[in-house]
Amino acid sequence: MSKTINFGIDLGTTNSLIAKFNKGTVEVYKNPVGFKETLPSVVAFRNDRILVGERGRAYLEKDPKSTVGQFKRKMGTTESFKIKSLDQSKTPIELSALVLKELKTFIHTGEIPEAVVITIPASFDMVQSNATKEAGHQAGFKQVVLLQEPIAASLAYANKTTGNELNNSQWIVYDLGGGTFDVALVRISEGELKVIDHEGDNFLGGADFDALIVERIVVPAIAKKGQFADLLDQLKSRSGRLNSKWYALLAAAEEAKMELSTKSSAEIDVELEDDDGETISMLLT
Repeated sequence: MSKTINFGIDLGTTNSLIAKFNKGTVEVYKNPVGFKETLPSVVAFRNDRILVGERGRAYLEKDPKSTVGQFKRKMGTTESFKIKSLDQSKTPIELSALVLKELKTFIHTGEIPEAVVITIPASFDMVQSNATKEAGHQAGFKQVVLLQEPIAASLAYANKTTGNELNNSQWIVYDLGGGTFDVALVRISEGELKVIDHEGDNFLGGADFDALIVERIVVPAIAKKGQFADLLDQLKSRSGRLNSKWYALLAAAEEAKMELSTKSSAEIDVELEDDDGETISMLLT
């Protein structure tokens, strides 16, 4: 067992990343393809190929029945995801392990870490935590240590602070991620960090905001322009005629959401066929 673990992974609902702590600094590794620090937590199965990350996310619109995302929300449950191209199911643990394996390819130094720290929401119970550990073991890590996300955030903050100004203090950590939301009261006393109390929702995050934009704004606008029998169900259901369009609209909503962080308006381009075969083309602002 490693006495010191320098590698850390944020295994997120929507995005994940891997970093290493070395000589007082943290290096976040980048994907050798595209050089992005984050890896979308999406896995697609295309014939005999496994597509993880950006490639998996791109394939989501082409074959949503063979692609899975947001499986972190099902960690610790007995649920599995039916993969059409494989004619079999995959568990959240198996899918998470594939994301973790892909993150290992980000390490450009040639190192093969045997031990890793993986962050988890403060609201994860023992079953969810053990499922995360198992995913790490399936990914090839011999030692997996779990760290609550509020503690990880506090350690990162404390690491950048000099002196004793944080000693015997407490603060609120607000963590709104892509799929989970945590608020934790953290206290530091005699050099020890501790979560005093926390409240969270494992089904509230940025992905839910994207879905609400589509459901409350985009779908009603589309429905007014064409003939549809239960448009929302056709979009959201994995067996729905327009299911692939659902993921395209979610991606467009996410882009608009991010754009609205710096601008007063954003546009969403929509094009699909209604039940009569008529093409609905519109630009929502």
